[in-house]
Amino acid sequence: ERAKALPAEARYKAFAPKCRLVTGADMESAIGCGLPKTQTSLFAVLANADLAPASNEYAVLVSVALSCGTNVVRGALYDKIDDTVTISVSEIVMDPAAPSVWAMQLKHGPENPNPSEPWLFCLRRGRSRSETMPSFEWGGELRPAPIMTPRNELHLREVPAHVPRPDYAETANPVSEVESKLQQINYQYDEKQLATLRECCVVARGALDATVRAVRPGVTTEALDLICHKFITAHGGYPSPLNYYNFPKSCCTSVNEVICHGVPDGRLLVDGDILNVDVTAFYKGYHGDLNETVPVGRCDANSLRLMMTAYKCLQTGIATVKPGARYRDIGEEVTKVAHARNASVVKSYCGHGIGTLFHCAPNIPHYARNKAVGTMKRGHVFTIEPMINAGDFRDETWPDGWTAVTKDGSRSAQYEHTMAVTAAGVELLTARTETSPNVFPWSDPESEP
Repeated sequence: ERAKALPAEARYKAFAPKCRLVTGADMESAIGCGLPKTQTSLFAVLANADLAPASNEYAVLVSVALSCGTNVVRGALYDKIDDTVTISVSEIVMDPAAPSVWAMQLKHGPENPNPSEPWLFCLRRGRSRSETMPSFEWGGELRPAPIMTPRNELHLREVPAHVPRPDYAETANPVSEVESKLQQINYQYDEKQLATLRECCVVARGALDATVRAVRPGVTTEALDLICHKFITAHGGYPSPLNYYNFPKSCCTSVNEVICHGVPDGRLLVDGDILNVDVTAFYKGYHGDLNETVPVGRCDANSLRLMMTAYKCLQTGIATVKPGARYRDIGEEVTKVAHARNASVVKSYCGHGIGTLFHCAPNIPHYARNKAVGTMKRGHVFTIEPMINAGDFRDETWPDGWTAVTKDGSRSAQYEHTMAVTAAGVELLTARTETSPNVFPWSDPESEP
C-alpha cells in the first residue's frame, strides 16, 4: 500500500535503468534467434508501434528472467480511449526466449576482471592458467581468449549442492568410466533404462536450445556457457563436461576452424562466424549428448554449404542404424556424402557409446575404411557426430590441451545426436522439438531438421 502511494517515478526508479525503447531491428538482440515466425512477426508489430505524443496506441514488452538463464517475454498492444484502455493485440508469451544481448554483457570481463573471478588463459588440459597467451603456430585467424576462472577450490562454476554429480565432478578423474567393462562390450539398455535416458536427453536438448537462441554477434561464448550451465543445473542435472579430465567449462563452443572441444572464453562472436555448441547433461544417472553448428549473423555461402554438408553427413549416418548393421559402415556412408560435396572427414575424433557413462563402447569412426568392430543390436545407445572440414582432414590441438582445430585453418562443422537402436531401426533421443529454435541456414527439403 505504501508503494502505491508513491509517485510513479519513485515506484519505477529501480526498473527505469533496465528499460529501453526497441525497434523491429532489435529483435535478435532483445529475444534471441530462431523463434517461430508468429512470434517474430508480433515482436515487429509491438516494436514498431507509433510513439507520437498524439497517438492513443502504445505497446509494452516485458522480459522476465528465469532461473535457468532464459527469459519469458510478454507483449501486448494497447488502445487508450478517454480513460479506458483495451488490448488490441492479444497478449502472448514468447517462451522461451534468450536473455537480451544487453543483459548478457557480463559486468566483468578480461578488460575489467572481478578480483574473485580473474580471466586467465587455459593451459595443460585445464590443469593450469596463465596471464599471457601461449605461443603457438596458429593455422587460422582465430586465437584463444582468457576464460573466467572463479577463485573457489576447483576454479569452476558452482553447482547447487542438491544436484547429483558424476564421480569426476570433484576429482576430474572418471574412475568408473575407465574401469568399467562397458569399455569392452556394447551394453543393451532395457525399456525402463531407456525411459530414464529419454528424460536426460530432454534436459540436454533444452539446454542446447536455450544456448543456441542466444547466439548472435556481440555475445561471448563465456556468456553462452553460463546459460547452458544454469539451464542444466536448474533442471536438476550436472553439465557432464564440467571437470571431466579437468575441462573447465559446462559445454564446448567451437568457432570457425575449431573442430571440437573449444573452451568457452571472453572472445566476442562476430558477424560471419560459425559456432558449434556441444552440450551433455548428466541427469538421474545418465548422460545425454548432442550438438549443432549455427551461423552468427550473416555467413558466407561456403560456410553455409559446409554446415549443410555436415548435417547431411549426420542424416546419412543415422539412416544406416538398424539391428544387424555394422558400426564400420557408418563411416563409409558419411565419407561418400562429404567427398561428393568437396569436404573432408576428421579421423581423430569419433562417435561413442553413452548412457551411464559419458564415453564407452562402441567407437563410431566417421571415415571410410575404418576398423570399428561389432554390429548393432536393439538397446545399443551411442552418438553419431561427424566432424566435417572445408579443407584438409588433419587436425592439431591448441596449447590449452582441448581445442582441436583444422591444421590448414579451414572451417569445420558438426552435428550430433544420441540415439538408441530399436526393433524398427533407430530412435533419436535428442531429437529437435516443436519449440527448438529454427537456426538452420538452408531450405533444402532433403535436409529438413
